[in-house]
Amino acid sequence: DIDMSAAGVLGLDVGNTCCTMAVMRHGTVQLIANEQGSRSTPTTVAFADGETLLGEAAAAQAARNPKLTMSDLLLMLGRDFDDPVVQAARSRWGFLTSAAEKDGAVSVAVPGGKTHTAVRLLSLVVGGLRGAADSFCGAPVREVVLATPAHLAPSRADALLEAARGGGMRVKLALPSPLAVALLRVAEIEAAAAGGDGAGADAAGAGGGAAGGGG
Repeated sequence: DIDMSAAGVLGLDVGNTCCTMAVMRHGTVQLIANEQGSRSTPTTVAFADGETLLGEAAAAQAARNPKLTMSDLLLMLGRDFDDPVVQAARSRWGFLTSAAEKDGAVSVAVPGGKTHTAVRLLSLVVGGLRGAADSFCGAPVREVVLATPAHLAPSRADALLEAARGGGMRVKLALPSPLAVALLRVAEIEAAAAGGDGAGADAAGAGGGAAGGGG
């Protein structure tokens, strides 16, 4: 097995609701917890009191700051503002969206009279996850094997890769989520055969995150 942590390679599943990340270490798949100790991180960004909040910190204050708390980032990614999926979702969003002048993509209002694209917002989430991975591995992690939803259109998959790069990651490989799940199962079986403790539970958890990464 490749020791992905030593090689500086992160496995990352970006879902519309949450993200999960893992490394292969000593023959076991190990899920990486965020700063709050959770193995899944909300795919959420917020702006409050001059700060940019990510993940659980962003989700925790969403009810009192709906106009500046952005979710459904994967749903918006690579879609035009007038896309029926976007228009249907807008009714549940507290944040303000519009069509970007340049290309008609979804544009999200942020403080200072500015706007961000979904790619930019998602890149902030990836950057925060990368920081947690750095702490877990004890060394900078800059390469990622990215799990992508199987149904993602090519243009939206390209936007996801752009977001990963914007978060400071070099995309080593992009795999459809079902394939990523299958490879995790192979790692689990091989680690179990080699007597690797804890591989089953962590690989099962990582597989669940990849399978749920729709949008």
